[in-house]
Amino acid sequence: MKYACSKLAINLYLLDNTGPPITQKLKTSAYINDRLPGIAHFMDTSRLKIGKQSFPNRLSNMKAIKFDWTRGIDKHKLRIELKKTFID
Repeated sequence: MKYACSKLAINLYLLDNTGPPITQKLKTSAYINDRLPGIAHFMDTSRLKIGKQSFPNRLSNMKAIKFDWTRGIDKHKLRIELKKTFID
């Protein structure tokens, strides 16, 4: 589940503004640190327990990702790096 959610989040984040409305929610909840400019973390903006089930608030597992992906990544390299991170 971590692999699938992370892959979907990265693919949605890298879409242009012509994508679905959830891309804007992901981009507003993303935090990119100056020390690691290629890695984004997503903030949990839920106030209640039911709000934690929405997709943008379910991405706390993205903190485990340590490779550069915010500037764009090939789909095959993304698959390999996510499998190294979550399945290995």
